[in-house]
Parts: sequence; structure tokens; C-alpha cells
Amino acid sequence: MLLQNVNHEAYFLFYLPQYSPELNPAETLWRILKGKWIRPADYNTKDSLFYCTNRALASVGTNLFVNYSYA
Repeated sequence: MLLQNVNHEAYFLFYLPQYSPELNPAETLWRILKGKWIRPADYNTKDSLFYCTNRALASVGTNLFVNYSYA
């Protein structure tokens, strides 16, 4: 029903695999968060991990940037 209302010249339909983390921006963000922005010392307590994660996510786009390109 949805495809009947779509102008076929302007839209493309892509079928994705059931699990494709490389195509999901949230997976890329979490991978970079865990690999680059959180220090090993931040894992010592739950409070320090929550604080660091909150600060990193609040800084995305202002102080911390994610490059989503795969080229």
C-alpha cells in the first residue's frame, strides 16, 4: 500500500539484512563512545561510568564529533 503512493522516480527501496550494525548510526556512536571517549578508569564504578557516558553524549555535536562515512 505504501509503495502505491510513492513516485518511483524519486525513491529507492533498499532491503537490509536483519542485523547490520555498520548501517546503524547508533551502533557507530556506541562503538566510538566505548572505544575512544570512555577511559578505563571510568569503568571503576557505576556512577563514574554513568557520569562519563552522560557527559560524552551531551557533548556529541559540540565538543565530540562522529564521522559516519565509511569511505
